[in-house]
Amino acid sequence: MDYIKYETTLKASGREYSKIVFWNRFIRNPIELILTWLPAAITIVCIALGCFSSYLAVIYAACWCYPIYIFGFQFKSSVNYHLKNRDASESAPCTITLMESGILAEIPEFELTYNYSWDDFTTIYDKFGYYMFFEKGKMTVMLRQADMPEQERHAAADFIKKNVNQNICRVLF
Repeated sequence: MDYIKYETTLKASGREYSKIVFWNRFIRNPIELILTWLPAAITIVCIALGCFSSYLAVIYAACWCYPIYIFGFQFKSSVNYHLKNRDASESAPCTITLMESGILAEIPEFELTYNYSWDDFTTIYDKFGYYMFFEKGKMTVMLRQADMPEQERHAAADFIKKNVNQNICRVLF
């Protein structure tokens, strides 16, 4: 097979997008997750050791409110802001073509064409029904597997593995 071609959108939206951003921000790179919960964990240790006073109770409360703020408000509002203000071409109908030279994304409604070389990618994940292509930690392409024709869905993984340079790119699926 020389190429795989199908219709989709360039980026995920709605709950799919929120799930992917959460994974990308907190699970794929757990440093932020650890730093978010570290103050709360330290307060548990301090209380267990008997370090408690009315002054410290205020500090402990702030340490427990911080993760709630990050996950409950800040993360959700940043995702909603991005979905509301992102480029309209990211949710427009798009034709994706997987070729031996790379990935071609054509968005006729906006007269846009993006060409991604296989050598540009440093990591590829298969998560949440998407193939996510990263270039040095930045997600550059998302391929929604549900939009691929059934017979090509199984061939896409083999096609990607065959064409990507696995000496410079980790393929995690």
